[in-house]
Amino acid sequence: MAEQRIPDPTLMARLQLSVKGIDWAASLVQPWQHEEAEDIWSAHHQLAHLIAVETENFQPRIRRMLAEDGPVLESWDTEAFDERYRPDGDVNDLAERFMTERAKTVEMFKALTPQQWLRTGTWPDGREIDLAWLAEKVLWHALDHFAQLLDLHGEFEKRQAPRWMNG
Repeated sequence: MAEQRIPDPTLMARLQLSVKGIDWAASLVQPWQHEEAEDIWSAHHQLAHLIAVETENFQPRIRRMLAEDGPVLESWDTEAFDERYRPDGDVNDLAERFMTERAKTVEMFKALTPQQWLRTGTWPDGREIDLAWLAEKVLWHALDHFAQLLDLHGEFEKRQAPRWMNG
């Protein structure tokens, strides 16, 4: 049985602010939006991935957990996403779209009653989770990609500030 609890009261603010970090970090690497670093997807790929996970994974899972009793949640296929990924559009536009989609996700969570936070489903690995856990996972996912975008920024830093790096 999942540990059932209403999430930390600051979680909604953290979820909302997580997109601002993504937006800022994406803007830092915009000139190199299609370049990858070792073991790090390009900024463009990451933003497209964030949008897909938000709209195809997190939002549908929230809806299912609210509509069904104890749904078994299927794995989201990252490899299938990678196969259909196309480097179209600008990373800043993708960041805007991610902010819009994250706002929709936050609104879904904000509307929950204390009883709804306790609704459960089975995560693809077999664990029983509640909506509070899923909200934390949604936050973690954005923060993980925020860190990767900052890692890209560090990789490209020498291109951005050659005088600082040499002096």
